Amino acid sequence: MSLPDLLMGLIWSGFLGLAIGNFATNPIFRLPRNFSLFGEDPYCDTCKAPLKPIDLFPIFSWLSTKGKCRYCGGVIPGAYTVVEALILQFFMLSYLKFGFNEQFILVSFGLTCFVMLGAMLHTADFFSNRTFVACAIFGMLYRTLGDASIYGFAATAYAGILVGALVWKLSGQKMVRDFAAFPGYLKLLTLAGIWLHFNGLFVLLCVCAAALPFRKRPNFSLLIQYTIIVCSITGVILG
Repeated sequence: MSLPDLLMGLIWSGFLGLAIGNFATNPIFRLPRNFSLFGEDPYCDTCKAPLKPIDLFPIFSWLSTKGKCRYCGGVIPGAYTVVEALILQFFMLSYLKFGFNEQFILVSFGLTCFVMLGAMLHTADFFSNRTFVACAIFGMLYRTLGDASIYGFAATAYAGILVGALVWKLSGQKMVRDFAAFPGYLKLLTLAGIWLHFNGLFVLLCVCAAALPFRKRPNFSLLIQYTIIVCSITGVILG
């Protein structure tokens, strides 16, 4: 690939990443609050002022106002800008790894879902089952495309489920059959199994095991979920 083609590809993938990252902040804010994704135009959560195009430009709008609403001066959480920046980078990294093809689409949008899951946990301590399902579908398609078989992701996903269920059992918490009540780490280990091969899943489990000394801390569950998300994203990028 020539240098001009590479640069043009990075520009287009970056532009797409900015657009998707900007949109991703919408469900990150609205899903935990059970708001409709398209029921109302964007607005400031503090003063309810409708946002104009100048307020919605990814990353740069937040930087230009130093993280404050230009109408009321209310603080705009930096987490949304971090989301936009991460998704921008993941789209560009996916392009560098795959070029523009099916794998680029599946990995870029799959990593976007991982970022959204982490952001909703961070901002609202909320696990989005709809985002989980989307991430799982992207992962299954990606693994099937790469492995030319459904057995690869099925085997590692089953391994992730078994480990998560074992941890759930040992935790002493009541195990139920309601999917909505499944602990977040079980769902995320399932996603990790879908996206990662056995070697990547093994590394992730070792990292999680290294965090066990902190298990008595009140935020340990969130720590494990963040760890699974970060390790999963890293494994997909490096895999």
